[in-house]
Amino acid sequence: MHLKWRQLEAFRLFARTQNVTETARLLHISQPAVSQMLKEIEDQIGFPLYNRSGRRTRLTAEAMSLLPDVERLLAQMSSLQGRAAELRDTKSGALAIASVPTLFAELLPAALLSFRAEHSKVRLRVESHTASEVTQQIRQDRAHVGFAFLPIDEIGVAVQPIMQMQVVCAVPKGHALASRDVVKATDLENELVIVQGAETPPGLMLHESLAGDAAALRILDTNQSTPALHMVRHGIGVALVHPLTLSLDLAHDIVPVPFEPTIDLTLGMVYSRQRAVPRVVIRFEKHLRMALHVFCDAMNARGLRCNPLI
Repeated sequence: MHLKWRQLEAFRLFARTQNVTETARLLHISQPAVSQMLKEIEDQIGFPLYNRSGRRTRLTAEAMSLLPDVERLLAQMSSLQGRAAELRDTKSGALAIASVPTLFAELLPAALLSFRAEHSKVRLRVESHTASEVTQQIRQDRAHVGFAFLPIDEIGVAVQPIMQMQVVCAVPKGHALASRDVVKATDLENELVIVQGAETPPGLMLHESLAGDAAALRILDTNQSTPALHMVRHGIGVALVHPLTLSLDLAHDIVPVPFEPTIDLTLGMVYSRQRAVPRVVIRFEKHLRMALHVFCDAMNARGLRCNPLI
């Protein structure tokens, strides 16, 4: 049985009006066309839809039993059409984002504010996760797009580099290193150096770069860059962090100094390899790109190298 939307709509209207002429008027088609559609339905379902008595028509008991299912199907189709229209113009729909915490200080809020101005009906879910959790969210289809630092070596996800930046040495204002144009690893031999642990992508890059100097340095490992900045603020030590962390320094009591040897970190946008990128994500990427360029311009103005890659 292959009933068409238009046939079901004609049957529903006929059931309400009990009149072929009125049904034709409501559908903006001819009376013979309505009669033909009703006959085609009867041929497919195998029983008559109505009985005629003089000039009056009356639905059969079988047609009356079928009517609630027809109403339900048409309602579902209408809902599906509306949902498809929402997704087509991306004025509404849904966008789920998973990101490492430091993007929430500046980049994501700036991009989301701009995005919401154009797409106020889109339902948003934005969650903070570790880098490994971000990839899990993508693989398990719990998020449409994710943001984390490279390297990311996970089956089932694709990664697009979106920003490259250099590690800086964050020191308290007034510290002896705060006036330096550059801080080298040898300058940190008398300092407690706070870095992310090697289990995180930025921490892995840091530990590999400092491998030759690690024996001479006192290292304090932490699992995220945010605690590192707070410990610097309280005078516990100095930290090697990425520039995104500096957005958390609302009191401006921390001085970032370029670090040598240069350690490049790359931020990536994470997608699923198993499904097409939703159009709403592509629309969001436009606003993220603007936020990235504004952020990098601000960092470069402070002498901290930062390059958008999209």
